[in-house]
Amino acid sequence: MNHYEPDAVTRVKDGRAIDRVLALDARGLWDVVMNEHISMCGFGPTVAMLTAAKLLGATAATLVRYATSGEVSGDYESVVGYAGIVVE
Repeated sequence: MNHYEPDAVTRVKDGRAIDRVLALDARGLWDVVMNEHISMCGFGPTVAMLTAAKLLGATAATLVRYATSGEVSGDYESVVGYAGIVVE
């Protein structure tokens, strides 16, 4: 997810991106990442996956876990966000 911003900023940005993934909204994910300047690595493949998943009949996505690197390192000034999401 987002990289190298404060934890509070990253959580807001990641929340917006996660909402689009959970909605199976590939275009919405593209737009929010571009418009909100979210430095999400792998967002192109995620857009492709969402597009393919919907074409293959996916109807739901579930957030398994979200965390930032600050939870492990203790450094909340510059974190990386991580999300596990199941698409079905």
